[in-house]
Formats: sequence, C-alpha cells, structure tokens
Amino acid sequence: DGEGGPQDLVEARRLYGLAAAQGHALAQFHLGAMLTDGEGGPQDLVEARRLYGLAAAQGHALAQFHLGAMLTDGEGGPQ
Repeated sequence: DGEGGPQDLVEARRLYGLAAAQGHALAQFHLGAMLTDGEGGPQDLVEARRLYGLAAAQGHALAQFHLGAMLTDGEGGPQ
C-alpha cells in the first residue's frame, strides 16, 4: 500500500515482468495477479493465465489455485 514511499503500480508491474521473464515463480504469480486485476495497466487474462501456468509448473501453490480457478471459469482461454 505504498508503505515507506509512494505506490507505483506501473513500476511494480514492469519490475515483476523483468523477474518473471527470468523464470522467477513468485514474480510470475504477482504479475499474473496484477494482470488479472488490471493493476498498473490494462487487464490481460490471457497473459495472466499463462503466467499462473509458468509459476504453477514450478510448484507455486497459490498460482496452481488461481490457474485452476481460471480454467474452471474459462477465463483467459477455453474452459
């Protein structure tokens, strides 16, 4: 919530993107969440689902949960 300085969701999204591109599961999860909610830029459910899948494949349990929910609901791709 911007503790210790101003909140900058655009910069957070950019930095998570850099780490996610290097295979960092937690960054993939957080960027997926930002894309799901449209934080720091436009909503992109297709990319969020892809990122949750990458993090889930590395054993990130919360990403597995979110990916399962997206698959159940048909968000970001076919059900």
